[in-house]
Amino acid sequence: FRSIRFRPDGRNRMHFAYRLEREDGSPAEPAVLQTAVPNWRPGDTIPLGAGRTLRVVGTRLKESPDGDPVPVLVVVESA
Repeated sequence: FRSIRFRPDGRNRMHFAYRLEREDGSPAEPAVLQTAVPNWRPGDTIPLGAGRTLRVVGTRLKESPDGDPVPVLVVVESA
């Protein structure tokens, strides 16, 4: 599973963007995660603040309309 690297602020920090989806394939909220973490795995948790956390239950790659791979984290709300 590979991530797409980008530098939105022009600095030397590396960022990774993941699409977040529910198990049924619908977009999660938020729909995109931008993070410095390059390797999310099932069981990892994503703290969103305000007492809200997502748990990663799977990973997959989807194809964008231009044929590029899009990394996806499949997530569920964590209690």
